[in-house]
Amino acid sequence: MYFANKYICFYASALNVFNEENFEIAIKYLEKDIVFNPKSSESYILLGKSYEGLDDQNNALKYYEIAFTLIPHNLEINYLLGKVSYELGLIEQYAEQISNLEILCETSCKEIVKLKDLAE
Repeated sequence: MYFANKYICFYASALNVFNEENFEIAIKYLEKDIVFNPKSSESYILLGKSYEGLDDQNNALKYYEIAFTLIPHNLEINYLLGKVSYELGLIEQYAEQISNLEILCETSCKEIVKLKDLAE
């Protein structure tokens, strides 16, 4: 039971400091969290967002790609991966995320609209 509580503590702590825009501390908590729960897509997504908060798009992309391997059907991760790809000039990867979202969204969803708006 202690192990599970420790995991919850790391992620919850990371989320709290992330919300306070203390991205460096959030990253430290999340790095500990993924040691105990390496398949936590939420932790990888928050790591990516934390690196984006530090304007480190390359590391954000890295963690979004890991999250994508865990939950490729998730709308948010497809959007985030597409957004960072666009910002880094990776247009083929950006287009791939639009294609993924076109498949995942039965009708137009906010993620695909926001992603397409980046190119306008």
